[in-house]
Amino acid sequence: MVKFKYNHKKCDLPYDPTELRPTKCLKCLEVCPKSLLMFRPLKKKDKDGAPIRFEIHMIFKSFADKFCPDCMKCVEVCPSQAIEISF
Repeated sequence: MVKFKYNHKKCDLPYDPTELRPTKCLKCLEVCPKSLLMFRPLKKKDKDGAPIRFEIHMIFKSFADKFCPDCMKCVEVCPSQAIEISF
């Protein structure tokens, strides 16, 4: 069973108001051969209602065994070591 663990305290994905999304890093999203990683806003918002920070999560987590290629590219490319995958 594939278990994806993300530590948002190690990875800083601030909201970029000019792009209306996070733009810093996102290397893990770029290297995933199956496009299983996405970003989503954390609950805390600024005074205008925009998310302050985002986190990375695996889509189809319940199907990770079927779709995740176990390549570990997301773990390897993360400069802040915020991603862990166990089997």
